[in-house]
Amino acid sequence: MAIPTDRIYSLEGKGLKLTTAEDIEPYLAELRDVENLEEVRLNGNTLGAEASKALASVLKTKKTLKVATLHDIFTSRLKDEVKQSVVAICEALGELPDLVEVNLSDNAFGPLGAESMAPFLARHTKLEVLKLNNNGLGIQGGTTIARALLACHAECEKQGLQPALRTLVCGRNRLENGAAPEFARAFAALKTLREVRMPQNGIRPEGIAELVAGLAHNAELGVLDLQDNTFTASGSQALAVALGKWETLEALNIGDCLLGAEGGRLVIQALKNRHTLKTVNLQYNEIENDGAVALSESLRTLKVLESLELNGNRFDAEGDAVELIKAALSENDLDDDILGSLSDMEELTDDEDEDDKSDGEKDEAEQPTSAAKADEQLADLVDEMKKQLSI
Repeated sequence: MAIPTDRIYSLEGKGLKLTTAEDIEPYLAELRDVENLEEVRLNGNTLGAEASKALASVLKTKKTLKVATLHDIFTSRLKDEVKQSVVAICEALGELPDLVEVNLSDNAFGPLGAESMAPFLARHTKLEVLKLNNNGLGIQGGTTIARALLACHAECEKQGLQPALRTLVCGRNRLENGAAPEFARAFAALKTLREVRMPQNGIRPEGIAELVAGLAHNAELGVLDLQDNTFTASGSQALAVALGKWETLEALNIGDCLLGAEGGRLVIQALKNRHTLKTVNLQYNEIENDGAVALSESLRTLKVLESLELNGNRFDAEGDAVELIKAALSENDLDDDILGSLSDMEELTDDEDEDDKSDGEKDEAEQPTSAAKADEQLADLVDEMKKQLSI
């Protein structure tokens, strides 16, 4: 439910530089006057430590506050100053019984900021939405946040409460494989997550496998965004297994994740049973023609699809596979517009062509008909699907 405008206090995007308590006092006077405050928006300004402490003293009195929008509020501030600010603000937020959403994205506080907010995250059992995008957490900071979420789960169990966290945004934080095990443990324990966004974190296949194994315990997951990490075949296989658990999944973004030919096939085949999917991003994944043909088969069960992104893969934008994909969409009474642009399809480089030829020559010497059989089988599959789809 939308929050009424008279219960929102906003300084959003004003570009104010508020360093001292005196600097922020005129705005705190306005804030004090807002009755039944439910949301505060301070993003797009910069707060110093003293201003933050003054803000915290007012925030903790606003017991009806539900949403704290505090992204991009420490630009140009020194690390120690930011640490003091985060400590003060999070201590105040911890005193608000109705608070369910916190956005501290785009604040470059790194591991120190993670340490500063960890006590709040570990104790605030009603938090439903946590947004920590582009904070420079690194492995250390990410591990700290994950452990705090796990501690909050333990606190919920201690109090006989169900965990509340539904949404976690933690992209562009250089989490890498090092933070993955702790996040996986937290995800497996929570079991309540419905939206997880962790793009651009430098996570490699081993870490991806751990994360999706943890997320597999969250049966109501509806949105998963792992764009611009690295899956390859092993990470893709782990995702394919986990996809079998998410019966309400609506959005999957794994664009630019280097699934590869084999990994692409594994994931695409697993999509067949996710009938609730509305948006799928598979861009720039080195998916080849056989994967695209397999996708046309999986699409026949995705009857509520609204967006499909395939650009930057390794099959002909005007070939049989794309014709089959369009036919499958048509069979479901879905418009071709669902299929995004195919203007940047990738081709094998000369080196890769030569490697393929060399490998093919070696294989031919050992198994003369294997490549021909594979091509024949794929051609047969294409012909069979064309018949089924009446094209």
